[in-house]
Amino acid sequence: MNAVVEVKELPAPVARRGITEPQWRTAMNSLFPGAKPESVIAVFDYCKARGLDPLKKPCHIVPMQVKIEGDYVWRDVIMPGIYEYRTTATRTGYYLGHSKPEYGPETDFLGVTAPAFCEIVIYRWNPEAKMRAEYPVRVKFAECCGTAKDRKTGDLYVNGRWSRAPEQMLTKCTEAAGLREAFPDELGGTHTAEEMLDQREPEDVVATISKVNPRGDTSNVDFEARDRWVDDIKRIIESDNEEKQIAQLLRDAAEELNRAPELYIVVLDKLASDKICSKAAWTKWLAYKASEADQIP
Repeated sequence: MNAVVEVKELPAPVARRGITEPQWRTAMNSLFPGAKPESVIAVFDYCKARGLDPLKKPCHIVPMQVKIEGDYVWRDVIMPGIYEYRTTATRTGYYLGHSKPEYGPETDFLGVTAPAFCEIVIYRWNPEAKMRAEYPVRVKFAECCGTAKDRKTGDLYVNGRWSRAPEQMLTKCTEAAGLREAFPDELGGTHTAEEMLDQREPEDVVATISKVNPRGDTSNVDFEARDRWVDDIKRIIESDNEEKQIAQLLRDAAEELNRAPELYIVVLDKLASDKICSKAAWTKWLAYKASEADQIP
């Protein structure tokens, strides 16, 4: 449940960083809706270190499965976008743009029709040689596109954004590869979110990249706490109180659960699976008005 964040008082870590209330509200509600507050704070820290404006969204919050001591756990990782690459290169004063992208013949890869490759030449001014240096790159679609494995058949397929806009994604990855070659000191060994999201793991990346988990990381939820919440909510719903009182008690519960989004998710799942309260009925309870009592299933 991605509720709009109402900022009544800035959290201490946010206030310490000098982040204003409008900045925090914009980041939480518009730029990174549904993200964990600590991950959004990490965005501000990342942008401060890189001299970037976080409200221009130069980077992304990418949930990844990372192998730690033999186990895979979800972690939010801050990754640059292609826009940060362009900004960083432009700020050097040496970036002279790039050539028009050139594409290979169309080919079929796992059922997706796309150019076999994309070529771009990045231009950078060399002040010592007083000449324009060229950095040509070619990226093959089959080597960079994002894939996933069908759980039932084990077959690979092109997933997510790559299947919807293969040429656009291939072009971004090619541009990013060229900018890294032309500006190694400024960009280092980072990869853009466009390159890494929903993609097979490159050999030089330690983390295992997986599909984004839109529900957040529920692996560390206290399920005993979940069961206590479910029991309490069940008692409220099945009580002899008037609908108005039940609705208010459930709104109070929802307000408290909103402080722990992942716990909230599993509580709603359990309520629905145990047929105590469907998610549609829960929404109606939270929006209850006395005249609508008969409409709540």
